[in-house]
Amino acid sequence: MVRLLLSAASAALLMTSAAAAAVLVVRSSGPSAGAYPPGKALSDTHTLKLKGNDMVVLLDSRGTRTLEGPGNFSASASAAPAAGAVRTAGTNSRRVRLGAVRGAGSRSVWQADVGQSGNVCVANPGELTLYRADASAAATAKLTDAAGNSATIAFKPSQWDAPWPAEIPVASGNRVGVTGLGEPTTMTLKVLTPIPSGLEGMAQSLIRADCKAQLDVLIDTFSTRSGG
Repeated sequence: MVRLLLSAASAALLMTSAAAAAVLVVRSSGPSAGAYPPGKALSDTHTLKLKGNDMVVLLDSRGTRTLEGPGNFSASASAAPAAGAVRTAGTNSRRVRLGAVRGAGSRSVWQADVGQSGNVCVANPGELTLYRADASAAATAKLTDAAGNSATIAFKPSQWDAPWPAEIPVASGNRVGVTGLGEPTTMTLKVLTPIPSGLEGMAQSLIRADCKAQLDVLIDTFSTRSGG
């Protein structure tokens, strides 16, 4: 019986190690997209056989790589992070801060883009901040949630981000409308439990919660490209 338990434990450990070593699909399009949906894990020995007009973005612990067909590609050959990308550990070494992307503003995955509607994943409610893509001029945004709580955020020229307002609760499912910055947007908060760890854990959590804008930030920061 003990031998059986040890064998089962060993098998579980091997499966965990294999999963940790897996390469994750984070974006795909083209004829082969159905075979490589976002969130699918590939073994590091997998060969992707892509057709013309195929595009697949892979992610592992070293970063992301964009594959463009036609051609055959090794899943284990994911490139290192793009030049200029920055990774630093945050609270309990679980928060990953990402370097400058999309203009002069510094982005973190764990920011709410007030200019985009959709889900906003939250790893640590106390560290959630707001981000705007256009900081060329001063602007005032008004945030109002489903319960009627509201807050006004005054952005100065060249100010890309701002603290999350204390008046708006950071709770899963809370829908927050934003006005005053062009087209109105609506953000739905998704508090993640447990807090994801590492690039793969972050990507998988963002995919499962359908936090598309944050997944784009993660992909774009570490993206390199390979053609067939």
